Amino acid sequence: NDIAAKGGLRRGDHVIALDGRPIHGDREFYSQCNARAYSARILEVESRNGAACSVHLPPAERPGSPTLKDSIIAAIFLGISLLCIVTGIYVAAVLPNDARALSFFGLMLGLAGVVATAQWFDFPSWAQFFGLAFLFARGLACPIVLICFALFFPEQFAWDRNRPWIKRLVLLPLTVLFALIWLNDLPSYFSYAAVPVPALARLGFSIISISMAVSISFFFAAIGTKSGQAQSRDSRRRLRILFWGSFVALTPLGLLIAYSLVFRKPFESMPEWIIISFVLPFCLFPLTLAYVVVVDRAMDLRVVLRQGVRYTLAKGGLRLLLGLIAGTILLGLSKYLFGSGMKRLGPNVDRDVEVTIYVIAVVVIVLLVRKTRSRLMVWVDRKFFREAYNSQKILEDLSESVHGMVDEDKMLDTVARQISASMHVPQFAVLMNEGKEFKPVYCLGFENKPDLALPGDCKTVEVVRESKNGARINFDRQDNWVHSASDMELLTLKAIHAQLLLPLTAKDKLLGILSLGQKLSEEPYSASDVQILRSVSVQTALALENSRLTKAVATEIAQREKLNREIEIAREVQERLFPQRLPPISGIDYYGACRPALGVGGDYYDFLALPNGALGIAIGDVSGKGIGAALLMASLQASLRGQALIGQGDLAQLMANVNQLVYDATPVNRYATFFYGQFHRENRVFRYVNAGHNPPIVLRRSGENTIHVIRLETGGPVVGLFPKAPYQEGALTMEPGDIFVGFTDGISEAMNKDDEEWGEERLIPAIASHASETAADLIPCLMAEADRFVAGAPQHDDMTLVVMKLGKDGELSAQAKIVSSAR
Repeated sequence: NDIAAKGGLRRGDHVIALDGRPIHGDREFYSQCNARAYSARILEVESRNGAACSVHLPPAERPGSPTLKDSIIAAIFLGISLLCIVTGIYVAAVLPNDARALSFFGLMLGLAGVVATAQWFDFPSWAQFFGLAFLFARGLACPIVLICFALFFPEQFAWDRNRPWIKRLVLLPLTVLFALIWLNDLPSYFSYAAVPVPALARLGFSIISISMAVSISFFFAAIGTKSGQAQSRDSRRRLRILFWGSFVALTPLGLLIAYSLVFRKPFESMPEWIIISFVLPFCLFPLTLAYVVVVDRAMDLRVVLRQGVRYTLAKGGLRLLLGLIAGTILLGLSKYLFGSGMKRLGPNVDRDVEVTIYVIAVVVIVLLVRKTRSRLMVWVDRKFFREAYNSQKILEDLSESVHGMVDEDKMLDTVARQISASMHVPQFAVLMNEGKEFKPVYCLGFENKPDLALPGDCKTVEVVRESKNGARINFDRQDNWVHSASDMELLTLKAIHAQLLLPLTAKDKLLGILSLGQKLSEEPYSASDVQILRSVSVQTALALENSRLTKAVATEIAQREKLNREIEIAREVQERLFPQRLPPISGIDYYGACRPALGVGGDYYDFLALPNGALGIAIGDVSGKGIGAALLMASLQASLRGQALIGQGDLAQLMANVNQLVYDATPVNRYATFFYGQFHRENRVFRYVNAGHNPPIVLRRSGENTIHVIRLETGGPVVGLFPKAPYQEGALTMEPGDIFVGFTDGISEAMNKDDEEWGEERLIPAIASHASETAADLIPCLMAEADRFVAGAPQHDDMTLVVMKLGKDGELSAQAKIVSSAR
């Protein structure tokens, strides 16, 4: 100080004795100086050049009452120190995993030491060594934390992210050097002789001064560079405030230090007003840092700062309220027990009983208060955004609950509201894959659903598909992937306020995207948040896939039920269209039958007793299945009966009329193969028209061992396909013993497991071998022969047969020679 300087003591001199008493270490020296502060002292010193001398120190003046100026300056320095400490601790506590917050904490702690006037020897004797170690370490750490703060704030340098080894190459050796200086100087507290490397102790101050100057220069260079490179307006404004605030704060102090070093004038020899004038602006530096970080919201402290005080007051007020309630109850109970109230139970109540009751009451009340407090604290935590209270439990329960959901809308609503409630995310959107684009299908926290979409091949979808832990979005950082997206993507992402995108993936297929907006606390999503949300997205995707499969199965079941119902209706129509009774006709044995397959193929047959005594025989096969086929069958029957019963004698014209009626009453893609004939009993003439149907066959015995097969092919095209179609009428004179057999392709094309058809080449011998059977018995025999051939292979078409036999005139034999002809 100035007293020692006036006495002849110089920086670097080594004190070896005080008033004749040897000095071994700093502890001895400062304790004796404090004990003799107000008396004259004689110091035995050894100068830096090795010469010994005595320095006479006059007694220090006793301090008088502090002046107003002293009080104001002390209050300013104390306020700045407290601001630095409180702000640094608060930011580090709110963002414990943020490198910027930790470097800010170290910087503010160092700045608090710069403006503080207390030294380690002002501590109580038992705490002096710890105070020395702490203050020395804080001073050594200032250059390191200042460099780190400049590197990380407000955003890390791109070159530092890509090549972090450069930073380590500088900071690690510097940290090791400062640690060695710290370990080397600490023993001087006990003994100067215990200092391992005295030369390092002498150079320590110079090393720290140079490091501090370099770190301050780097700080200004880094902040200036970032200010020029910043892309967002907010970042540029914050950096400019920090740069110019730091420049105004540090420049006067830097000039003062430079003046002291150049002219070798210690601060103690300078006038007090100069010191104050140059040091007071330094207080702007911590104020600027605090403003940029806290007020200008450079480190996501917005809602946390606003809610922190309210949370503390609410939590403390809740504790105080419960304490007052419990205290009031216990006070009233003690008055009752230990006052006159207990005497009402009896004059001889023992004191031990009173104490026991009171202790039990205390235990019960404490348990009730703790239970009540824990429940109320959950509400307080919800109210003031303390998200850690049960967000993990809520989201884990959510991942389990969505697994069993089937309703897609309900599932998405549950997921959105649970995530919003647990993490305080006010805006949530779900974009689902709809072929070529992803559209918002569910939105929470928006007045209107955004009418935008993301193309399926865009950058955003690619990033989300390839991301394992979601895609983070930061529009303020130019190095974020989102700035490589198209303008349309940016418009969509900003419209849904996306901050985190999570994939909904099932079986390597991207079903959709979960978009989470910014939290109410405006903190970034932590690694644990993303991990839990990823689990929820996986479960949601599986539930969505299950929901869609369930819907597909339900739709398939509904379609099958509808088809089955149609088949039943068609079958009922088909059965009603078949002749319900067969009028007996002398000399003729006839019968018909249809065996439906798995579906309704539209086979149709009919027998008509005509007014002229003739027998009308019809057989057909309607295209299609179900209701449509049944309607066409009904239209065909109605048209045929209408034309036949009015006595239309020209069968070719009859068939043309039926064709026109069916064509007009059915869709263009509907048609039917059809055969209609009339047997006139008096002359045994069978007149017919074949409209594209399988030609019926007539088996006739011709000689001893010959069977003549006549195919009835004359006619025209199928009915219902063309509006105008020509038809020809054919005629055959039947002979006694002839067997007429009409059939559909379900008979002739019946297949076995080798895809081999039964065919007419097997049908005709089967008819011949069962020719002795009646018409009603012949049909089951033929179907049994067909079944024996297919050997259980499933058939997909109806099997329909109509048989007409004329009076017997000899028996047909299966061994007879078969001769075919067509009519």
